Amino acid sequence: MWFRPFVELEREARTLKSFQPVLVPGLLQTEDYARAVLRAGRPGDTDDQVEDLVAVRMERQRILTRPDPPMFWATLDEAVLIRPVGGRQVMRKQLEQLLELVQRPRITIQFIPLEVGAHAGLTGAFVIANFRGSPDIVYLETAAEGQIVNGPTEIETLLTQLDALRACALPQAASVALIEKAMGS
Repeated sequence: MWFRPFVELEREARTLKSFQPVLVPGLLQTEDYARAVLRAGRPGDTDDQVEDLVAVRMERQRILTRPDPPMFWATLDEAVLIRPVGGRQVMRKQLEQLLELVQRPRITIQFIPLEVGAHAGLTGAFVIANFRGSPDIVYLETAAEGQIVNGPTEIETLLTQLDALRACALPQAASVALIEKAMGS
């Protein structure tokens, strides 16, 4: 699997800072949401292959419930809330899960409202992983593969980009209200 090297690093991370412009991050996805994303994104895969990927994604989420989980910051575009991935029922369950997850002390979810317009994240998703005693790494994912970036210049650029994104994101309480509003529509 294209993301396996990152999954191994993800387990060791002290903090994970994720930006996603169009999807709920994999670590926060429900099983049905993950299935819909993977099925749509991998049209050549068999049902068994998709189910294997869903199982791996669900297993990855265990890092958030272990005794010493990483800090997880998700900065998302509001478009994530209005794209009905998997249909209305799947999306409703996904939004309910986001509301549950945001109650955990080590998970922060913030949304960039649509009215912000163009922002630093329109070029794509990324995850910055921080480790004890090791340099940060960045994970970039394309439709074909994932790429781990560990060059100091690239990491500095993406940290600056994340700072710009978080500066235009709503505080967590307002982001929760945005999720609740999306559930009502």
